[in-house]
Amino acid sequence: MKKSLIILLLLFVSQSFAQEKYEATLYLDKVENDQVPVELIVPSIDEDTIEYHMPKIVPGTYSISDFGRFVVDFQALDSLGNDLEVERISTNRWQIASASKLHRVKYLIEDSFDDFEGYGDNKLFEPGGTSIDAGSNTFVINTFGFVGYLEGHKFKPYYLTIKHPAEIKGAGALEVVSISDTSDTYKAANYNFFADAPFMYCEPDITSKEIAGANIIVSVYSPNKVLSSADVMSSIDELMEAQASYLGGALPVDKYAYLIYLFDGQTISGAYGALEHSYSSLYSLPEMEAERINQIVKDVAAHEFLHIVTPLNIHSEEIHNFNYIEPEMSQHLWLYEGVTEYSSQHVQVKYDLFEVTDFLEQMRDKMVQQEQYNVDIPYTEFSENILEPENEARYGDVYAGGALIAMCLDLTIIKSTQGDKNLQWLMRALSEIYGPLKAFKDAELFDVIEKMTTQEVGNFLRKHVGGTAPLPYEEILGWAGVSYQKERQEKVVSAGKFIPTVNEAQEIVIADIDNVNAFGKDLGFQKGDVLINWNGAEVTLQSFQQVISDFYENTEENDKVTVIVRREVKGKSKEKKLKAKAILVERSAQHDLQLIKDATAEQLRVRDVWLSAK
Repeated sequence: MKKSLIILLLLFVSQSFAQEKYEATLYLDKVENDQVPVELIVPSIDEDTIEYHMPKIVPGTYSISDFGRFVVDFQALDSLGNDLEVERISTNRWQIASASKLHRVKYLIEDSFDDFEGYGDNKLFEPGGTSIDAGSNTFVINTFGFVGYLEGHKFKPYYLTIKHPAEIKGAGALEVVSISDTSDTYKAANYNFFADAPFMYCEPDITSKEIAGANIIVSVYSPNKVLSSADVMSSIDELMEAQASYLGGALPVDKYAYLIYLFDGQTISGAYGALEHSYSSLYSLPEMEAERINQIVKDVAAHEFLHIVTPLNIHSEEIHNFNYIEPEMSQHLWLYEGVTEYSSQHVQVKYDLFEVTDFLEQMRDKMVQQEQYNVDIPYTEFSENILEPENEARYGDVYAGGALIAMCLDLTIIKSTQGDKNLQWLMRALSEIYGPLKAFKDAELFDVIEKMTTQEVGNFLRKHVGGTAPLPYEEILGWAGVSYQKERQEKVVSAGKFIPTVNEAQEIVIADIDNVNAFGKDLGFQKGDVLINWNGAEVTLQSFQQVISDFYENTEENDKVTVIVRREVKGKSKEKKLKAKAILVERSAQHDLQLIKDATAEQLRVRDVWLSAK
């Protein structure tokens, strides 16, 4: 009897201490050949066989990533360290036999920032990828690129330990368990929260500040030290205060991290930008002049931070129960990306961070951008099928057409509620109904919004988002005293109408002069000229766009213009100074937006509700 009791007691104790969580360890201090060793102690399971999954796709990217292709030497082990039988059944799935004995898995991870054998043509957008650079002791850690989960056990807690050299520090938004000189441990409620929390480990340049009730963290890696975290914090401080006011007076998070990785040269994807997360955002941007990179960070941050509203607090069941292997996509990309993009511009005009004319120019640019997309299927259908090849090319439209939908929806809410409600109010109200732990049903969203606002708003959504009717810019903007012309002729300064390209040294080169106009001929541009200086401003790959933009903005007809080029002459490279007078050329201005000077009292009232913080 006593022996039976002891056995029962031992059984109870062993069950009580059964592993009910994941314990992941990344060994940044043991990198060889740019591969990080990963070890994952897994929860106790009863299954005879189990699959280990690495994400095929992750939220916010809307494209296939296949993180399993970065896994090398996958092993499954029991508690004594014995190998269990493993079969790799697809790029992102490993089937493990005798799974009830499974104690841990371990493998090496390659990074996506560098090319390697077997990488294929699918180059990942860097903010959604991983970087392992032991040479500079710099690591970009999107957690979903390092650690996966057991099928059917995604909702168990995750503990993450990052072992690292003492000279580097990490930054991220995941809850801290412990921090030391060489080992940091964090925790998350489940894989969804874990995968939503990137880190950056590098030589420390970290600034934190309390803003509107939240701890804001900025971490910067700048290889040539052109940007610091203090610079960024100073740049976004005012923006964060404005966003707090825009969101109702306080930031709806306790902690938020900006992780900013600057690269010197070209990226493997050829792109730059950021990826949003619920409590952080990760940036991969070109290193350039401090003033310009600060503005780029500010512009991108204005968008990414507002994702704390959508999809953190407002999201569909497809996002809430995200399937990392075979995902079902939501119908409402217009909400997640379009409303966020619009709000990132709207907040800045509403709180006087830029002028109304600047805001209207931003909206005009989006109208022009949308011209390149085929919009003959409804946004809801396009969004739901975003992973299909025929829709992937239209993804950029969520930032153009999606933002324009949000602008027109905002004005429709204001007009139909006599100014009592607007899009800001709607987002706050939807956040209160749903929040991080409750999802809406895709098919019901328009009805929910209509009940909260007016039938006119519901009809707008069904017609222009659930249908393919073009947005009636002239009518809707007219409510706020803004005139709209689809096309208007104007005279503008010309830069010569040459075709630029980039050489191996990352310099701007004149690639073609077949269509240069009179100004280009007066200057004497030649094919192969390398642009060195334009009217006193140095021309680089990073500065070229801004230099030409400043030229257009600040040059009048007949002004003297001087361009310095480097030109091959009889086998020798020489700098040559080109001079000419500026000329005006006819241009068709698309989607012209102008404030109506003699707007009616009603138009001014709607405009005031729309663009004023009062």
